[in-house]
Amino acid sequence: MPDGQMSIDLAKYVVRAIELGATDAKVVPAENIIIDERVRGKCRYPTCPSYNTNMNCPPYTMDIDEFRTLVGRYRYAILFKVEVLSERLSDFEYATRKTIMEIVWKLESEAFYDGHYLATGFGGTNCKDIFCPNLECASLAGKGCRHPFKARPGMHGVGIDAYRMAVDVGWEMYPVGSSVDGSSVPHLTTMGLVLID
Repeated sequence: MPDGQMSIDLAKYVVRAIELGATDAKVVPAENIIIDERVRGKCRYPTCPSYNTNMNCPPYTMDIDEFRTLVGRYRYAILFKVEVLSERLSDFEYATRKTIMEIVWKLESEAFYDGHYLATGFGGTNCKDIFCPNLECASLAGKGCRHPFKARPGMHGVGIDAYRMAVDVGWEMYPVGSSVDGSSVPHLTTMGLVLID
């Protein structure tokens, strides 16, 4: 695809991400995607409740070296964020992460139909928390995913350092854990990313 058309498409996906609910979106050269083993390591230590529970979380996601090779075959990504002003983390958790996952699969799908048939996306959390929170992962049971066109790995599960990438594009980030009062930070943020050929 010519660079001129690629520029048009990337600009369209930035606008589309915002139409779908993103607070902001940026085009990022794939070579600027930060992959760090320590990020994936945080899935295991301390062990995330989703670890070893679904195909889109470690240890089932592709390993770091395989993911680096994959990213090296792409030229661009759309990095987007959703911010929420809330004192309650529970308001943020489900609704915001579901929005991120919806933006991911819709952008990926639109890119596919625009001719970027190898577009692939990553959310801000794992698919099980969003689509199958109280069910066994059908893929792990050998039955195939219940949501194959929507379920995607979280960025952290493949080692993407989303915090550092956010800072690199000029976004303010505030680390928030379960013991933080949401009113103590200006906003809560989660992100997604779609690789475009």
